[in-house]
Amino acid sequence: MTLDEFRKSKNLSYKRLSELVGAKHATVARRWCLPQGHEQRMIPAPNYMEKIMTVTDGAVQPNDFYVRRQ
Repeated sequence: MTLDEFRKSKNLSYKRLSELVGAKHATVARRWCLPQGHEQRMIPAPNYMEKIMTVTDGAVQPNDFYVRRQ
């Protein structure tokens, strides 16, 4: 599951998602949710990756940021 799929399934705004994982700005969370290939997309740093796995109860894993979906 992508982070954006998780966000949408829980009706979370980018702001709320950023608060849950401890990011300073909603823009950071938005950039984590962009599709692969988007020029503004970012991969979370390891400390945020751990928080994302915790907040999503394991539904979003590090591979979900790297594996290209068809």
